[in-house]
Amino acid sequence: MSHPKHSSLKSQAFGGNRTQRVSAGAGCPGVQARITCTPQIVNLKETYSNFDTLHLSVYADITNSDLLKEIDKGRMLAREYEKESMPFTFFSPQWNVHRSGRRFFTYHISMADTHVFFNERSVNGTFPTCLIEIGSISAHQGVDKIYNEIVGFLKSVGVSIRKYYISRVDLSTDFVGLSLEDFDLDNMKKWNTRANHRSVHYSGCQMSGISIGKGDLMARIYNKRKEMIDKKAFHKTEFFNRLWGEKPDSSVDVIRVEFQFRREVLKEFKTGDDAFQVDTLSDLYQCLDGIWAYCTKSWLKHCETEIDRKNNNHSQAKISQFWALVQSVTFDISKTGSGTIARVRKKPDYMDVQGIIDQGVGCMITAVACRFEDRTDYNFKRLVSQATFELQKRLHHYFEFEMDKLTEKVRRVFNSNNFNPLDERFDYA
Repeated sequence: MSHPKHSSLKSQAFGGNRTQRVSAGAGCPGVQARITCTPQIVNLKETYSNFDTLHLSVYADITNSDLLKEIDKGRMLAREYEKESMPFTFFSPQWNVHRSGRRFFTYHISMADTHVFFNERSVNGTFPTCLIEIGSISAHQGVDKIYNEIVGFLKSVGVSIRKYYISRVDLSTDFVGLSLEDFDLDNMKKWNTRANHRSVHYSGCQMSGISIGKGDLMARIYNKRKEMIDKKAFHKTEFFNRLWGEKPDSSVDVIRVEFQFRREVLKEFKTGDDAFQVDTLSDLYQCLDGIWAYCTKSWLKHCETEIDRKNNNHSQAKISQFWALVQSVTFDISKTGSGTIARVRKKPDYMDVQGIIDQGVGCMITAVACRFEDRTDYNFKRLVSQATFELQKRLHHYFEFEMDKLTEKVRRVFNSNNFNPLDERFDYA
C-alpha cells in the first residue's frame, strides 16, 4: 500500500518517460543520497543512503590525563556490582564505562551506539592508542558531528589527538518498499562479481539476505526490516521508521544494500595521478561516489538473466532493473574532484621467502643427518659444517657450469614474484 507522502512517485512509476528525482533522507542531518532515474519499480517509496558503520583508529596522547585511571575505577565498580556497564560521570553524564574492553584495548566507554576504546601504548608508536566505533544511529546524525563531539570531550579531560585514519567504513542505501523476493537475488548465477565468497542467509524458511565477498571488501543485501525484528532492536525500529517516513507500527519491507570497506581496500582507491589515499573523513567525502560506482559497476552486478559462464559473456550480461537503481545512487555530501577514482591493487608476493629458507635449511639438515653412520653421535657442529659445505659446493657448481640454468630460474622467480627481470642491479662477475 502506498504511503500518502509518496503517492505521486508511485503514480509515475506505471509509465511515462520523465525523469523522477528521488530525494534521500530529507530529514536526516547526516549523509544523504539522490537517485535520478525513471522509476520502473512500482513499490519503491524512497531511498536513504548514509554511513552505516565507521571505525577510526586514533593516535591519542593520554599522558597528561587521568582518563584511564578514572575509567579503571568505573570498571572495578561495574565488576563489584556485576554490571556490564556503569554511568561514567568523570567523562560526561552521557557516557557509560564498561567492565571489560576488547583485544588490544583494555578501556571501554560508550554513548548510545558509539564506542570508544583505549590502551596504554605510547602515542609515538606504530599502533593506535584509541579506537572510535560509530554505529548506524549515531552515523545518521552526521559522523563529523559525532567525531567532533568525541574530540571535544577528550580535549576537556586533557587528551589530545595527534592523527587518525579510517580503519573501516560501511556505506549503505535503503530502498523502502522493495522486497528481496521480487528480484531473485538468491540466484547466485545472476551475480557477476569479482568476489569468490558468496552466501545466502535464511531466517527460518525465509531468505533474509545475501553476502558477497569476505574480509576487506564485501557486500550485504538484506531485509533491514526483518533484521531489526529478528534482533528485537525496537529502538532501531522506532528510529528508522521516523527516518523512512513510516508510521511507528509500519511493517513495510526495506532492502538495504551495504558495502563494507576495511583499511587495506581503502588504501587501494587512487585518482588518475595515483596521489590519493583514503585516510580521513575529508578524503572519504571526496570519493564516495567513485567508491560506490566501483562497487556497483565493476566489482558487483546483478543481471536480468543467468550468466553463461562457459562462453565467458560476463561483460555482455544486462544488469537487472533493481541493480540499475543501485548503480544510480550518488551521495549529496560527496566532493569528488575531476579525477576518476580507481582501485589499484598491488600484486602480492606469492612466495613466503622466510618459509622457503626454513624449508631449505630443514631439508639440508635431514639430508646430512641421513649420512651419519653413528646414530648415537649428535655432533651438531659437524652437521652444520657439512650442510654448509654441501650448499656451497652445489651453488658453486651452478655458478661455474650451469649459469644459463641459474639465470633462467632466477628470471622465472622474478617474473612470478612481482619483480622486474634481471637488470644491471645484479652483478654476475
